[in-house]
Amino acid sequence: MVISCWFGERYNKPTKIKSWFDFKVKIKVTIKSCLPAWAAAFANIQTVIPNRPDDLSRSIFFTNNQSLKKEILAKGWEYVYIEKGITNGESIDSSLQAKKVKFLQLDTKTLADLFNYKYIVYMDSRRITDNISNLAERCEHGILIRFTPREKNSIWDEVNEAKSQERYARNMDKTIQFLNVKLQDDYSENNRVMNTGILVYKVDVPETKRMILKLCDEVYSACIALDQPECQIFWCLFSQHYNDIITKVEFDTVTTRTGL
Repeated sequence: MVISCWFGERYNKPTKIKSWFDFKVKIKVTIKSCLPAWAAAFANIQTVIPNRPDDLSRSIFFTNNQSLKKEILAKGWEYVYIEKGITNGESIDSSLQAKKVKFLQLDTKTLADLFNYKYIVYMDSRRITDNISNLAERCEHGILIRFTPREKNSIWDEVNEAKSQERYARNMDKTIQFLNVKLQDDYSENNRVMNTGILVYKVDVPETKRMILKLCDEVYSACIALDQPECQIFWCLFSQHYNDIITKVEFDTVTTRTGL
């Protein structure tokens, strides 16, 4: 089972215009948002909806934007609508909505459907990989995840990098306070940072599935409580207690269509 998602508008728009570059980006994405899917394809413009993976896995795409349904279906995905108001794609709200899919915070019926499969492969919509079978084979325990492309060996490396993006920086002070409290317990600041753009969950063993869901709950709950969509910070922290079920691989061993 492959799952992906997009929440918000069709393209990311700067929430604030602080420079000439921001202005140009806003004009560009406004024009792109007006294009029908066929016109974008003809002009070779990459949209927020990728083609489904090439293999034969069942593929579901979640969104709160009903205007994307036709394009989602045309690109081979099953369409699942999650009712939530559409906001700008770069907003904290939209990013947090996407964490519901990434970290399996879905309704009971949807989860029961997902758990009929041995592997659930989550991919960010711009991190699509076509070699699903290889991913599954490499998931030795419960979770497969890549390290970040640039090696970061401390949670503070991730915090400092995240400060450069407004939606992450906005609530970083209380995020840091939260981390400092947790680091007084049995967590370490020194843990190599992982990239959550692709996650493989192996859910066929009940106890392993329980642990996967517990880790996902901890990461998601921290994101929501702190209004902080930079989930890699919390994964770096909480995953330390779940190393027995996590297989970590180098970033470039899993190629995606964009190379990212």
